[in-house]
Amino acid sequence: MKKVSLLAASVALALVGCGGSDGGSDTNTGTPSAGGIIITGFDGYFKNAVVFDDVNNDGILDVNVDTVFGLTKADGKITLPKGTEFQGSLALKTLKPGDTDKALAAKLAALSPAADSYSDFMNTYTTDMDHEGQPMANAVVFRAPVSAEDKTAVISPLTDLVAIEMAKGTAENPVSEEAAIAAVTAALGGTDEQPIDLFSDFVKDSKTNLESAKLHKTAQILTESKAKNPTAYEQNSAEIAAVAQEESEKIVTDETMGSDDLLNQKPVINPSAPTAPVVSNYKLLVNEDAKIAIQKEISALAITEGQSLNTTITIPAALFQDKYDNVQTNVQAVAEINGKGEITANLVGETLTLSTNNLQPTQDIYTITLKAEDKATANSEVLNTLSTRFSFKVELQNSAPVVDTDTQTNIQTLVDSWKMQQGAAFSQTFSVDGLFSDREGDALTYTTNINSVVPGLTSKFNKNTGEMTISGTPQPKNLGELAFTIIADDGHPATRLASTPASFTLPAIEAGEIAIDTNVKAELQAKATAWQLKVGNEFNQTLNISELFDSAVNGDVQYYANYAEHDNAPASNPINGVNVTVDQSGLVTLVGTPTQVTNGVVLYLAQGINFSGGEDNDIESEMVLLNLPNVQPADETLPPVEPELGFTETHFNTNKVWKMGSFADRDGEIGHAMLLNNGQNLQFCWGSQDGADQQYASNISRWDQSAYTTLARLDTLPNYADYAQRDCWDVQLKDGKLYDNADAGETYVYEMLYQNKTANGDYQIILKINGDELFWMDSTDAPFAQSLSVSDKVADGKIEFDMTVESETVADESTKLYYAAGKFEYANAAYEYTSIMPEGFYTPGELEIDETGEHEMLILKETGEQSDYKTRYRYVNHNFGDFYVGIKWSEDSYGTSSPDFGLYSYSQEAMEKVVSQLPLLAD
Repeated sequence: MKKVSLLAASVALALVGCGGSDGGSDTNTGTPSAGGIIITGFDGYFKNAVVFDDVNNDGILDVNVDTVFGLTKADGKITLPKGTEFQGSLALKTLKPGDTDKALAAKLAALSPAADSYSDFMNTYTTDMDHEGQPMANAVVFRAPVSAEDKTAVISPLTDLVAIEMAKGTAENPVSEEAAIAAVTAALGGTDEQPIDLFSDFVKDSKTNLESAKLHKTAQILTESKAKNPTAYEQNSAEIAAVAQEESEKIVTDETMGSDDLLNQKPVINPSAPTAPVVSNYKLLVNEDAKIAIQKEISALAITEGQSLNTTITIPAALFQDKYDNVQTNVQAVAEINGKGEITANLVGETLTLSTNNLQPTQDIYTITLKAEDKATANSEVLNTLSTRFSFKVELQNSAPVVDTDTQTNIQTLVDSWKMQQGAAFSQTFSVDGLFSDREGDALTYTTNINSVVPGLTSKFNKNTGEMTISGTPQPKNLGELAFTIIADDGHPATRLASTPASFTLPAIEAGEIAIDTNVKAELQAKATAWQLKVGNEFNQTLNISELFDSAVNGDVQYYANYAEHDNAPASNPINGVNVTVDQSGLVTLVGTPTQVTNGVVLYLAQGINFSGGEDNDIESEMVLLNLPNVQPADETLPPVEPELGFTETHFNTNKVWKMGSFADRDGEIGHAMLLNNGQNLQFCWGSQDGADQQYASNISRWDQSAYTTLARLDTLPNYADYAQRDCWDVQLKDGKLYDNADAGETYVYEMLYQNKTANGDYQIILKINGDELFWMDSTDAPFAQSLSVSDKVADGKIEFDMTVESETVADESTKLYYAAGKFEYANAAYEYTSIMPEGFYTPGELEIDETGEHEMLILKETGEQSDYKTRYRYVNHNFGDFYVGIKWSEDSYGTSSPDFGLYSYSQEAMEKVVSQLPLLAD
């Protein structure tokens, strides 16, 4: 949906309309803030007209759809904040007495700086300041097109014609604003020599300038005519405009200009038959003196609940006055009173009788409406109806507010949808309007007991909007079923009463979480790795694990540190002689003297909040495992530093589960792996045995499911280290290489081409098998289905190197693989690719990063003459030391390739070092 900022306009907007009346506090500041937008409404200046954004451009005020900005002041002005935006047309609606319903009143109250309640706006109506003190007899909407040019600074019955003309266009044949202005100008008699400024404020000098006076009268005629039939008016707007201009020319002269008689002439054009004779009419007026006299009598009424009443009020015959055949004439009024019939109002002549017997009121404020019909002559058709209203109060015996069960049920349904978690920020705002009814009509104040039911939550009631907000961070003492209540207080000054509570059951509050800070974990692992343990040597070291855990949950914190995974289970592999303790601050102490050589010791760490061994509100972290260094024999020196490349027994002593994948072309094998030392032999494990009940290896180069679906399944499998049907075979370690004789008569050689050792002792290895097969192995905790941001890897100014693998057929045991390396240079949503091993290939291309899917995706479209115009796709799977591993595939006119793994680096040296040890593609 297109939004047009009012700031785009270089001048303040001025709305044309009529204005004035009673109501609540002003809903705009009046004085524009710096950069604020001043809107003026007039055909005479409107006081208390509603200014709104007509979102769907239908010319109807719908408070559930449109944005209400507030009410105009006596000068027809309202000031909108800087930065106000429109989704539709700028619009204004005039209000007759009784037009303001509760929904609109609530909107206006919410905009009031005085924080009035909706009841303060229920009697709001519009006054046309051409007739100051007179209520509007017409409810009509005017619009103006919104654009960035000065001409849109005004909206009036004239600019409304422009908006109507533009609305006649279609998507195929739109009507531009310029074309609409030209059409309206022509209809109003404008010419190139004497153009009409449709966006001028013609009211301000209409008593001294003849042309402005004519436009003023034309606008008044248009207002009266549109009010009669808005639908027909919009259909015949051009003809109506022409007739209105002609009528204005007849009655506005130098002699009549500025006179009250001219101001009160309100001719009416029949919108359904614009060429029919124009009805000459004078405005029906409310006599202000008569109105004051009536109000004085009504204000003196003293009526109480249970009273019998038969009282009279004088309604002067001159309350409503019209002019028939140039003679001022009193118009008979009719009377109505609201309620449910408990009070009757009967007007005969000048006597209004109010009567009731044992009054049982249904409200505390009653409104008497006096109406009269506006006609051109005493016996002609009714053109419209003018009304004026008077209110009086009935003193009620106070009663407590009562719960509305239907509204209570609706709110409970909303509450049932809430999601709350211990220690997590929570906020919900919901309407409590209608939850309680108060017979006396007192303004109700709502409170809850949520803060005592769920510590950490508070409630706040907004009387302007009728909404309750419950927010905070839940810190419940238990996670069982909880209920809170809402109470309404009527605030009655004499006998203040509170309602019976309305109760609501809360959904179960989820237990909070304790997060693990992986950076702190890495620091702790690095510190532990540096320890030196030797049989017979005293050992005393500490670890502060308080920063390892993070949680928003309040409560009693306890820490766990032990050689055993659970405190009710024995330690299977402790360091004998060295005890582990942890205090309440999270300081772990290992102290003692090792008594025997020990390898592969794991220290288990955890945090608990409100821990009591099984209560509902217990929160426990995941167990954190730190690998402790091996205890060396007393007469043994520390082992030499591991070589940069080459397998050692250290790789087999960690008992780590590895992820292992193939870089083969269209053969993305992937699975769980282990390097084991069973005390007698070294073993290499991969996937599962034939016929096993779980398959711990798979392949992403398949058509029946996505690569990430395959990887996610591998993440869900139980711990591979505990799986009894692993497929394992013996290997021999010699000079940093592994030799595998699993196939009779053939030896496989495993050679390490790259190794990255992380701070916490994990390994990432690029492995060559039998001279041309390339694999990656990773013992870190990164999941198989990890997905990283492409935007962090590929950006303007970055240079990246990749490895290409090709084979004559889909890779199998007999297929020879060949390798190449190239360089990507990225800039301005494009790239240049140059081969570096071997050299001789170049292609430019376009790049795009697609962020709409579950995983960010790089899209590279080849455009060079040497290319085969493929579109290549890439996900970033995981970081790998000097490299990162991606998932890639391509698409061309022959179809789409299956996905496989790719290798990428920012280091040309690192990439060339790996590729140089592999069979290269021919130039």
